[in-house]
Amino acid sequence: MSGRQGVLNNRAALALVSLFCLIEGVWSWASIIQGARHSEHLIDLVFFAFVIFITVSIAYRSPFWADRVVFGAVAGAFALILVRAASLTPAAILAVNVAHALMWTIAACVSLTVLALAFRASRRI
Repeated sequence: MSGRQGVLNNRAALALVSLFCLIEGVWSWASIIQGARHSEHLIDLVFFAFVIFITVSIAYRSPFWADRVVFGAVAGAFALILVRAASLTPAAILAVNVAHALMWTIAACVSLTVLALAFRASRRI
């Protein structure tokens, strides 16, 4: 019986996911501060729905806790992009934008924590 490994057990994938989540988190918070309005096209929304399916699949099937947290948060962030496409009040849009930025921040923090733990474990050997 072979044990399945999580996506984030691969250090290269972990570094890429950490960098992506960190950039997206900073970008999301900066757009809230600047008050930028987002408008998504239909093709973008279809792509985001596909990305949600992929990330939820990874989160659901992975035995590694960090995969579940990070990819679950990424799926939540993309789901909030779909919610943001609806016509909402300005207060609701702000709440969705803050929740979106928080999802990226959670994903970045967890992936950076796992990256730090991986480097710490490799230094002990």
